[in-house]
Amino acid sequence: MKTRLARIEPYRSLAFSETSASPAEVVMAVPLAGNRNDKGSMFGGSIYSAMVLAAWRLCEECAAAEGRDGDIFVKDSSISFLRPVWSDVRVIATLIKAPAETRRGNVAFEATVDAIDDQGRRCASMQGSFRLVGPKHED
Repeated sequence: MKTRLARIEPYRSLAFSETSASPAEVVMAVPLAGNRNDKGSMFGGSIYSAMVLAAWRLCEECAAAEGRDGDIFVKDSSISFLRPVWSDVRVIATLIKAPAETRRGNVAFEATVDAIDDQGRRCASMQGSFRLVGPKHED
């Protein structure tokens, strides 16, 4: 399956990179360079963007593995920033539970994502709900 991740502008412009992807877990690297705030630490918006994209990508992997077709949308999310980030980070997305069909016929995904600094410390945690809405809309 070919991912549409590279077509998402923040993924490219913020220099994120996918290091691994499977229906079980997606890992992305987020460089400090190009994502600093006014204090020199990593900008919270960059961390959040990477976390949403990793979870979105996880949903894409899960849908493909199950032979499901459609567009994935973020429904809602909640993030906790636990400490300032002074290094590159890895964001790791996993599913909280198995995908389930909604009453509208879409597929619901519940994901959790952690941001880990270069010392192995969790710096942020996010939970998000995503929906697979089919069929895909062609560009």
